[in-house]
Amino acid sequence: MNRKAFTLIELLVVIAIIAILAAILFPVFAQAKMAAKKTTSINNQKQVSLGLLQYCGDNDDLFPSAETGDNWNLWTPHITWTTSVYPYIKSGDYQTDPANGGKVCVGKDGVFRDPAGPSVALTGVTKEGYYFGVNRLICPSNYNAGESWFDSAGQVLPPMSQTEIDAPADKVLVTAKGINADDWNYPWFVDWQFQYIDSIASTPGNASTVYRDGDTSKNPNSPVYSPWFDTDCIAGTSNGKWECAAHPRYRYNGTCAMGFADGHVKAIKRGGLMWFKNIYVKRAIPDSSWTYGWYYNSEPY
Repeated sequence: MNRKAFTLIELLVVIAIIAILAAILFPVFAQAKMAAKKTTSINNQKQVSLGLLQYCGDNDDLFPSAETGDNWNLWTPHITWTTSVYPYIKSGDYQTDPANGGKVCVGKDGVFRDPAGPSVALTGVTKEGYYFGVNRLICPSNYNAGESWFDSAGQVLPPMSQTEIDAPADKVLVTAKGINADDWNYPWFVDWQFQYIDSIASTPGNASTVYRDGDTSKNPNSPVYSPWFDTDCIAGTSNGKWECAAHPRYRYNGTCAMGFADGHVKAIKRGGLMWFKNIYVKRAIPDSSWTYGWYYNSEPY
C-alpha cells in the first residue's frame, strides 16, 4: 500500500510560509500591546487629573503642592501631591513612612503608574516612583519647607488656584516623566525654558514674544539636546542623572500622555510640547527662592 506524505520541499515551503506570517504578525501584536498600554496610561492620567481637580474643590480652589518637607528631620515629613490626592483616587501605594509614622503615597502603583515605564520596588517609601509629575509652577516644589532656614527666608511658594491660570486647556498640569534607578525620583516635571528650547524672548521680560517654541531638546541637532532628556536613567552612565527623573517621556511610539489644567488628557508627540504655551505660567515668585531662581534671573517672565 502506498502512503502519501509531505515531501521535504513541501515541508520547507510550509515552514517558510509560517515564518513569513510570524514576521508580519509579531510587529502587529507588539503594536497592539503598546496601544493598549497607551490607553491605560491615558486613562490613569485622567483619573489622576480628576483627583487633582477634586482636591481643588475641597481646598479653596487651590492645587496641592508638588512636595513639602524633606524627611531629614522628623518634624518635616516629605509630603508630595500623590499623598494629597490619594484620598480622592484610592488606588496605588499607600504605606507607612518609617521616619514619622504617617501614611504616604509615592506614586508607583495603581493609577499612578505608567505601564510602559520601568518597574520599581512596590514596597518601601524610600523607593520612590513618581511615574507622573506635576507642573511645579502650578503645584510648587517646597522641598525643605518646614525647616527654619527655608521658611524664615520667605521661600515657601503657595500653590496656584484654578482661577489664576489663563487658558487652563493649554497648560500641562501632569505628565508621564522619567524614572531614575536610584531611590529618588522627582514628583514634578522640569519647567526651565532652557531645558526645552534654545531661545530667549525677543523682547526681554516678555515671555509672549518667544520667537521659537517647541521641545527641541529631543532633537539630536539641537544645542539643548541631551540623551538624558528622553530616557529612563536605569543603567549605564546615565544611571542616577536627575534629568531622567524630571523630563516628559515619550514611551508610546513617540507620544506622551499629558493631563491639562482643565482636566482633559491627550497624547502629545515628541517635539510637539510648547514651552510658553503649555508649561510657562506667569506668577509671583519670591526673590529669595533658591529653587526658582531661574524664573527671574535667566528666563522671560
